[in-house]
Amino acid sequence: MKRRNFIKHATRTAILPAMIQGTGMAAFAKSPLMRALHEDLEETDRVLVLIYLGGGNDGLNSVIPVDQYDRLSKARPDVILPENSLLNLDGVSEVKLHPAMSGLRNLYGEGKLGIIQNVGYPNQSYSHFRSTDIWMTGADTDELLPTGWLGRYLNAEYPNYPVEYPNPEVPDPLAIEIGYNLSVAFQGPVTGMGMVVGDPEWFYRLVNDVDETTPNTQAGEKLKYIRLITKQSQVYGEVIKNAASKVTTQSTYPDNELGEQLRIVARLIAGGLKTRLYMVSLNGFDTHDAQVLGSDHRLGEHANLCRH
Repeated sequence: MKRRNFIKHATRTAILPAMIQGTGMAAFAKSPLMRALHEDLEETDRVLVLIYLGGGNDGLNSVIPVDQYDRLSKARPDVILPENSLLNLDGVSEVKLHPAMSGLRNLYGEGKLGIIQNVGYPNQSYSHFRSTDIWMTGADTDELLPTGWLGRYLNAEYPNYPVEYPNPEVPDPLAIEIGYNLSVAFQGPVTGMGMVVGDPEWFYRLVNDVDETTPNTQAGEKLKYIRLITKQSQVYGEVIKNAASKVTTQSTYPDNELGEQLRIVARLIAGGLKTRLYMVSLNGFDTHDAQVLGSDHRLGEHANLCRH
């Protein structure tokens, strides 16, 4: 999967409409992403790992525009963070980070993290569902698309999928998502262009050849048979198992939902799987009145999520 082709196909449907209509133009123009799009790109075998934050993260309480702090205090008194608690970013004076985001602050200081502000779309919908649909499909606000921006790219790169896949040239999944359903982002014109790894428990049962127990009843026997057929029909199960088996030791990952998903992704990459697109997710950002504690706005559900 070539980076140049990824940029060509993905930006045609996902980025250019937003720029043409002026959304976030100033922020994008200053970003490393925008500069990269205009530079002569080098072909690489890098992997793209997308982290989906389910529910709608509060961006103004994640990356806080301190040059607008007085206005924020008046508009958001119930959730505003104490200014003296915010984390500084090296070489930046206009924005600071949530006090729980020290890990990301450190990555920024090491040059491993970039921040793009003011990313959105015109006439924003207040519906989480519609906004997610727009993010995943790359649609304009006045159109509904049945395919995802990554699905369209993969379909252009790998036509006739899944009929002619896997094959000797492309033996591995085109994309992997950890979850229970394949995101619309990977939906192609005909079918989903990726594979779902149900959850970490499913992954480790597959890798370790462990079958989940079933009741010793007639219904249990039928359930066992259904699981067997499902496992056999998963054409990519064996290549995932082989890649994972090549990695016997890994770095330590946080003991939480997101950390466990990323640990699986890292294991598959280190094991030589040629999949270039992954998606993991962290849910719970629809925080509402649990976002902060009334007694201390530095604490609450949002702070807990930011620590991931």
